[in-house]
Amino acid sequence: MRIAAVRHPGSADAPFYGWTLVWALGVTTIVSYGTTQYLFGVLVLPIEEDLGWDRATTSGAYSLGLLVAGLLGLPIGRLVDRAGARVPMAAGSALGGLALWGLAAAREPWHFYALWAGGIGLANALTLYPVTFTVVTNWFERRRGTALAGLTLLGGLASPIFIPLAGALVPRLGWRGTLVVMGATQLLVALPIHALLVRRRPEDLGLRPDGAAPAPTPEGGDPAAPPALGGLSLAEALRQGAFWVLTGAVALALLASTAVAAHQVAYLVGRGHGAGLAATVAGAVGLASLPGRWFLNRLADRVSPQALLGGALLAQGVGIALLLRASSLGWLVAYALVYGAAFGAISPLRAAVMAQRFGRRAYGTIVAAQGIPIAVCAALGPVAAGRVYDALGSYRLALWLGVGMAVVAGAGVLLTPSAGGERR
Repeated sequence: MRIAAVRHPGSADAPFYGWTLVWALGVTTIVSYGTTQYLFGVLVLPIEEDLGWDRATTSGAYSLGLLVAGLLGLPIGRLVDRAGARVPMAAGSALGGLALWGLAAAREPWHFYALWAGGIGLANALTLYPVTFTVVTNWFERRRGTALAGLTLLGGLASPIFIPLAGALVPRLGWRGTLVVMGATQLLVALPIHALLVRRRPEDLGLRPDGAAPAPTPEGGDPAAPPALGGLSLAEALRQGAFWVLTGAVALALLASTAVAAHQVAYLVGRGHGAGLAATVAGAVGLASLPGRWFLNRLADRVSPQALLGGALLAQGVGIALLLRASSLGWLVAYALVYGAAFGAISPLRAAVMAQRFGRRAYGTIVAAQGIPIAVCAALGPVAAGRVYDALGSYRLALWLGVGMAVVAGAGVLLTPSAGGERR
């Protein structure tokens, strides 16, 4: 009997393995974001009612988790650049699942802070977009925009799947039971995919980015040696003014968007909308993000991703302004469509801009270094919005500040000179 050979990812007749990674990481992105960042906003009110914590105390754990993830990004980025993402991502999924189970038993604020900031913060640093974007950036050059669009199109399903799911589970299982379900999802779905499928670079399998034909070997060179990666080192990137302008712009935008993510459900409930409708609107933002994730990032293969990023940041400000007017269903729909489309496009467009400017050589390290000040600002968003609410009894001032931050961010990106060309 003739037995068919199993095709290795690097074999000549196998489909390009980069697309397998896009699909696999898309699925794990749904789980990694859905069970942590998008879950939190649904838990704020149930935790407050059960444990009697104020809004700032609860959201402070979320903020501290963002800060921990950002601060740990630099050593993790260096590790991923040198050794690949397979082991870090698998470890992150395992840690995330166990931390969620631990959170289900939390009784005191310090329990919650230790497990969310320490456990979930580290797990997110190991599994979220800064790491998956590094993997995809290494596997694609010419079709990078399309690959990032595919990854984030799938990842964009995290909020429309997990926010309504959590909203349905909390009344039935309680917020503690919901956390148990989310932890099991990390362990049963994301962990095996990360452990079995993730690979570092196409060159490790004898391939080239985009599945291109191998480059000719220079005379006297070693045909088995992988080609050198182009791009800047971290030190070279830090000396460029554009690095700091882009960092500041994204930091402001993330400060605003993390405040919205953590408090939009509570804000809408405070405006008189039902908790189920508020969770549905938050999930609809994720659905509305899908066209932006796909079309704008595919367009980035043909036009300046930096110009597209600037436009998306401005549109984010418009979306937050619509949220402020969300007194009826029409305004809720407008908010979900505009804010969702902008929010979905920003992260992958940022990844494309960074890759275009700084190349593959130290991409993970450079993006991680950028992530430290971004994480500080992102961490301030939820807790600052919570403080504003506790002081004034309203989120309006916090949201108007978010509008201003998004406008400044968009203008900063649009006014920064574009990169001259791709750094391979």
